[in-house]
Amino acid sequence: MKEEKKNNAQESEQARLEAEEREVAREAERVAAELERAESELEQARKEIETLKDKYVRLLADFDNYRKRMQAEVEAARREGEIKAIRAILPVLDDLERALEHAGANPEAIAEGVKAVHQGFQRILGGLGVEAVPGEGEPFDPNVHEAIGVVEGEEDEKVAAVYQKGYRYGEQLIRPARVAVTKKKEVGGGK
Repeated sequence: MKEEKKNNAQESEQARLEAEEREVAREAERVAAELERAESELEQARKEIETLKDKYVRLLADFDNYRKRMQAEVEAARREGEIKAIRAILPVLDDLERALEHAGANPEAIAEGVKAVHQGFQRILGGLGVEAVPGEGEPFDPNVHEAIGVVEGEEDEKVAAVYQKGYRYGEQLIRPARVAVTKKKEVGGGK
């Protein structure tokens, strides 16, 4: 009976060990499956990162090309604007050269020629959209006038004299008019 108990104990121990081995094997399979799933997810993540990196590099290159193209277009537009302005004022240079050629023959005609050149130049500027800033007799506007002197007058803050004309292109001021501004006379010798 002792032998039987010993055999039962060994069988029981054997069964327990086999059960533990099966449990360990199941746990190992579960861990292996988990590891395989994690490796698969890692591989997917690596592929996605590579795809996103490729997209990023392409986008960066596209943006750099766009920036260069815009820079070239802006430069071309600037040059085209300069060329347009130069073409517009070349007739004034031609008129001045003709006036100088004829200056020796009739010096009195120079004044008329200069007036004609001046009028032509004003027409050209007007055609380009450039207009003179309002001047003498107009209210002083610090947005378009630069006061360089003050004179006594009937009213405050009126343009009394224009020393240098100002010009604007649409709403943009090209150069302010340099003006003298009136200040009302004080009556009675106040302080």
